[in-house]
Amino acid sequence: MGEYFNAHFICLQVNVEAKENANLAKTYRVIALPTMVFIRSGKELRRIEGVKAPEAFIKEAKIALGEELSFDQLYDKFKKDKKNFELQQQLLLDAPVFMSSLQGYDREKWASRIESLFPDYLKNKKLENMVNEQDFTILSMYHSQVSKQDPIFDFVVAHFNEYAQIVGKEQVSGYLIGLNNSYIIQLCKKGDLAYKDRLGRVNRDLKEVYSGITFGSLSVLDAITLLSDATYYLYKQDERKFFENMDKYLAGMGDKAELEDYTQSLEDLSVAYNGNLSKTAYTKSIVWITKALEKEMSPQLRTRLLMMMGQCFQSIDNKEKAKQAYNQAFLVSAEISDKMQMKQIQETIQQCLLGL
Repeated sequence: MGEYFNAHFICLQVNVEAKENANLAKTYRVIALPTMVFIRSGKELRRIEGVKAPEAFIKEAKIALGEELSFDQLYDKFKKDKKNFELQQQLLLDAPVFMSSLQGYDREKWASRIESLFPDYLKNKKLENMVNEQDFTILSMYHSQVSKQDPIFDFVVAHFNEYAQIVGKEQVSGYLIGLNNSYIIQLCKKGDLAYKDRLGRVNRDLKEVYSGITFGSLSVLDAITLLSDATYYLYKQDERKFFENMDKYLAGMGDKAELEDYTQSLEDLSVAYNGNLSKTAYTKSIVWITKALEKEMSPQLRTRLLMMMGQCFQSIDNKEKAKQAYNQAFLVSAEISDKMQMKQIQETIQQCLLGL
């Protein structure tokens, strides 16, 4: 990025927080850091506010030089030629970065315009002409939820090997697995037994999609079935069957069980019961938290888990163990780099200790 800017611009870095540069900062309306302003003959051409990826800086620089069209200019061009797939494609690819720079009414206005672009593009170009890297990116950006009858999902599955050769198997699998798993969990939370039909696809047309992932000693289908059944019973308020399925899953995963396997289960349990668990659930949660604490994690998460353990012990009337967990959480919180956050957490821990 530095080479490009040095070759095309005279670059000047200004400390706008310095007293002697206050007037300059006011003149160029610098209200966010960092801010990059492109100027020619004293006239502002474009500006970038906040941290962006290097590619975004270079794109903005090319727009300032007139080498590329801005999003507004692309859209104006598209309005005059609405059958131009290349323009539609570029707009859809550029939209997320463009939208991130907008606020208020401008953001609402453009969100409405962009919302209609994807279905129009899909309708006019047709899925069969979208087996390429750019269009896969667009599908993954704008088609983020699956429905019962979903031609987009089914098309990508049917052309899985073609997409995998173009953009990589891991990326295509990740997209499809994410959609399918989310839909299964959505059905489970609703108590809709149709999730079992969806599970059946894992060993049929989705077998190749799931072939790259492992679950310890469990088959892919067995692992996903256990997790799905656990979620279904959790939201049916059947605590016994929830723990039964989760214990089978975690036992099958063995040493391959990841931190998220424990933390997600703990979070799901708390949400489903609004934090009001039975003593059995609190006892089981302590076991999971103990296992989770063996994993590598940030000081923030370790502190949170230790506080959760303190709450569990407190709820089963083991005040001594609760005190130990809270004190350990206080010690670990000292490692949190954000001192404001550390102070707030430590105040909360002290209140928990006082409540014992």
